[in-house]
Amino acid sequence: MEQQNFLVSRFSLEHAVDPRPLTIRPDTALQAAIEIMGKAQSSCVAPGLELSLHPNLQRQARAQVLLVVNERNRLLGVFGEREVLHAIASGVDLMRTTVADAAQQPAIVLTDSPEVTLFAALALLRQHQIHHLPVVSTEGTIVGLITAAGIRSALHVDDLLKSRPVTEVAKDPVVQAPQTTSILTVARLMAERQVNQVVLTQTNVNQETTAVGIISARNIILLNSLGLDLSKLPATAVLNPALPCFSASDSVLAAYWYMQQQQVQHFIVTSPTGEWLGLGTPTSFLYSLDLPTIVTSAIAVEQSIEAFAADGDRFTPPSMVTAESSSLNLEELREQLACSRLLERMALHIRESLQLNTILQTAVDEVRQFLKTERVLIYRFNPDWSGRVVVESVGQGWQPALGSTTQDTCFGQNYAQAYKEGRTLVTDDIYTAGFSQCHIDILVLFDVRASLVVPILQGNHLWGLLCAYHCSEPRHWRSFEVELLKQLATHMAIAIQQSELYQQLQNELAERKKAEAQLKISLREKESLLKEIHHRVKNNLQVISSVLRLQSDYVKDEQVLELFKDSQNRIRSMALIHEKLYQSSDLSRINLSEYLTELTGNLMRSYTSRAVPIRLRITSGDAWLNIDTAIPCGLIINELVSNSLKHAFPQPQETNEIEIEIQKTAAEQLTLTVRDNGIGLPETLDFRNTESLGLELVCIFTEQLGGRIELDRSNGTAFTLTFSEMSDTGRE
Repeated sequence: MEQQNFLVSRFSLEHAVDPRPLTIRPDTALQAAIEIMGKAQSSCVAPGLELSLHPNLQRQARAQVLLVVNERNRLLGVFGEREVLHAIASGVDLMRTTVADAAQQPAIVLTDSPEVTLFAALALLRQHQIHHLPVVSTEGTIVGLITAAGIRSALHVDDLLKSRPVTEVAKDPVVQAPQTTSILTVARLMAERQVNQVVLTQTNVNQETTAVGIISARNIILLNSLGLDLSKLPATAVLNPALPCFSASDSVLAAYWYMQQQQVQHFIVTSPTGEWLGLGTPTSFLYSLDLPTIVTSAIAVEQSIEAFAADGDRFTPPSMVTAESSSLNLEELREQLACSRLLERMALHIRESLQLNTILQTAVDEVRQFLKTERVLIYRFNPDWSGRVVVESVGQGWQPALGSTTQDTCFGQNYAQAYKEGRTLVTDDIYTAGFSQCHIDILVLFDVRASLVVPILQGNHLWGLLCAYHCSEPRHWRSFEVELLKQLATHMAIAIQQSELYQQLQNELAERKKAEAQLKISLREKESLLKEIHHRVKNNLQVISSVLRLQSDYVKDEQVLELFKDSQNRIRSMALIHEKLYQSSDLSRINLSEYLTELTGNLMRSYTSRAVPIRLRITSGDAWLNIDTAIPCGLIINELVSNSLKHAFPQPQETNEIEIEIQKTAAEQLTLTVRDNGIGLPETLDFRNTESLGLELVCIFTEQLGGRIELDRSNGTAFTLTFSEMSDTGRE
């Protein structure tokens, strides 16, 4: 007797009955009846709004059937989608035929009584394989309408659906038609096969058939109510979105949750080979799963809710405790002390480590042990409010959720802003918290029965959620437990910020090292290229010098030969610079001492053939010049030394000497002196205004360097050039 009272109180018809069904008189024309159904369907709340799928399904279920009643509101018959399809397919005159002629008579009804439960209504729906069950009084008047959608919204069987594969609920056959089929042909196919939906398909070049969408009976009714010629309309004119497909092993609850997210009402179950096994809907499980199992599952949830409510009545909130009994007992003191120690350890972990995953994993492990609950996890959001479980601690025997991803479209609309403002969600039982079915389905996937959720904030940004879940039964969360999770979330936010800053610095350092490595590679490539250029320029200059030497073999005039030799020496002085740069580790500068030694050595071999050689003394220290300065400087030295070798020493003597000296001045300039102790230049010779090509070139290159040159005739000949080193792109 007690069990019966529980069933009646918890599962009475009033939880699922629609008290406002659509009614119609028996003499109404079929076309008018179809128009009423069409208008009712078009007025249903459109998918995509904030309402979950179940309220939409209940509104649509109301629009799918008309109850035929007389003037005393007594039921005469039922006119539903099947009857509409049969009338359209048979081609009867919809204007002359009345509802009384086409309605299902006698109608299958359920007589209202306090002892009748939802399960009795469900058994009747299953027995006759119908989706609409009129409820009448003992006098036969209409009380309301029971639908499969109404029963689904009243039963908490999510835990049962979580453990069932979709193959158990997708029993409807997959009736197919090419997408080019007309609406009228589809209506006839539905009437013939006694189905309310047809999957439209297309065939590709490989003769593979794929689903492009689905058309339902309500689509056809709506088009007919608009007065359209169904024989001329292709089925694609009202094509619903492409069907989601699930493999045979997928959970029913996962499929239903996806349907709610996407606001679709059908799915296809496929075999491993891709074969279509069946079609499922949000209410198909009511007709396919074992009825006693459905009853047992629903009763278990309701009994746990009632038991938890009874415990809540016995629970005395802290604010209601009398002054005499307000002191905390020893156990509570120990728990609060453990709570403080846990927070201290968390703060210590943050100071000692930059490894975010280690910090967060340690935190959820210790929190789960402290709270003695089955699951504690951290959920991180993506920009589109989808997200993933990034850290989890779970008790033995419970399915891990680590790495699980979800896409809850309701969250961004209904919950995100509240969490940004610091909302804490304390739920003792998900079935009594007023959650949408969409939200309940997600929680059941994680085996959640009671939850404690606090936000993890980074400024105004909602980074994620810290969630403590009790899975085995409902649970009262105590105030200090809520405060613990809040403070832990604050510590985690600090750890996350600290870790992300560290990671940002590491990334920047890695990027900088990568850029430096790329620069080094690029520099090596450019150095190789520049060396190759210097090498080729040197080779080309040597080719020119060789051509001049070969050409000089055909010249008999001594004066012309002398000109050829001078040109060769000038070319060699430039080629030598490129050779030194090619051999140097520094491609921008050459060592002047090495350059002068080799340059003057070449000149000495070119111009001296005397038994007593001319002594050459070079003083340059550790001087380095860039190529822009070295070339004109080398040509000046080439001309001055050549002149000394050719004209300064008419008689060979052991005291004959040429000296080259380069030194830096206090003004960061360079002083080049080329002197000899020969016979000297004639007093009448103006070296700045002479027909000598060599001296003219000396003056030209001096101007190029931006320097000044002076001549000393007191002891032989001494030219002193003062200049500054030129920049790589021109004179400084």
